[in-house]
Amino acid sequence: MKNRVEYFGPLHLFAWVTLFELGSAVVIPVGMEAKQDAWIVILCGCMLGLLFFACVHGTLYRMYPDLPLTAYIRQIIGPVPGWVIGFAYLLYFMYIAGRNTRDFVDLLAAAAYDSTPMFALAAFILIVVGYLIHLGIEVFGRTAFVFFLLCCVLFLFIVALVAVSDLSDRHRMMPILGEGWKPIWKALFPTNLTFPFGEMVVMTMFLPHLTKKVNIAVPVAIAGMALSAILLCFAIFVNVSVLGIEIASRATFPLFTSLSRLRLAEFVQRMDSLVLFLLVVTSFFKIGTFIFAAILAARDLFRMDNYNTLITPICLIVLFTSLTIAGNLTEHLQEGLKLVPYYLHLPLQFGIPLLLLLIGLIRRGRRSAAST
Repeated sequence: MKNRVEYFGPLHLFAWVTLFELGSAVVIPVGMEAKQDAWIVILCGCMLGLLFFACVHGTLYRMYPDLPLTAYIRQIIGPVPGWVIGFAYLLYFMYIAGRNTRDFVDLLAAAAYDSTPMFALAAFILIVVGYLIHLGIEVFGRTAFVFFLLCCVLFLFIVALVAVSDLSDRHRMMPILGEGWKPIWKALFPTNLTFPFGEMVVMTMFLPHLTKKVNIAVPVAIAGMALSAILLCFAIFVNVSVLGIEIASRATFPLFTSLSRLRLAEFVQRMDSLVLFLLVVTSFFKIGTFIFAAILAARDLFRMDNYNTLITPICLIVLFTSLTIAGNLTEHLQEGLKLVPYYLHLPLQFGIPLLLLLIGLIRRGRRSAAST
């Protein structure tokens, strides 16, 4: 029996992309190598990510609006090499899902659940992710929209809290570009170019399932990316204005530390629980997106009608990967910052899609010339 639910709407895509891009980036220090100019790193990464998504992924999507990434790869470079590269993307999606699951487990354990076994935390979120994927793409998108609204309310509350807090000092964000552009470019490439905005390559697996295609898909996804960048910039402002650049750059989870210090009078305190809520929600949708993409890729590559049979094995692979990927948090972060961006993110997020676009345009030009 084929899956009954196969489509979702533009508003769902907007909410989905926003939560996906936030992911674990909302609680870990992003671009802090540039110190108080980390928000510029975020904006530069977003602009480059927007440009690449619109020009490369957007063009490929308009050329093959009914095909996911793994399918139009075979259309462009042939069935055998295309299948091999598509399988590489399947492994990539599962591996990054495992890394994000490990991020979630380590962050949650360090923040509040230090006595809970790592296996239990990872299994819990993967069971819930697997159940939501079982319900279909439309339910996944609708759920993303509901939690997106909750997160917006939460961010508004944090804005109000920071605005009235005595601990927040906007002068800590100065000077702007005090050390020039060099620290910004150093922080941007490759880590903050590939994470989180380069990871939008995964959304190419879902765009064919959008109810209103082609004309609306790319602008809606870009709007979600832009909003996530604004929210990440605000998170950096909270971290630096409350903690100062020295503490914010050294803290493993600066937003958690920042909100634990903020208070309103004597009755609104310990707001770090809000960070835990954000972490659970955004990590849930990031992990779920990569797992869902892996499932759709496997269904396409192995020509299966019902992807529900793939949910359990792929979730088990992700669970095993998350538990064995590194011995500790330091090793995990070191691998994610120093190795993965160069050897996985850059080729699969930027190199192969750009090559596919060039080959696709050349082949289309030749067909047009032959027909005339």
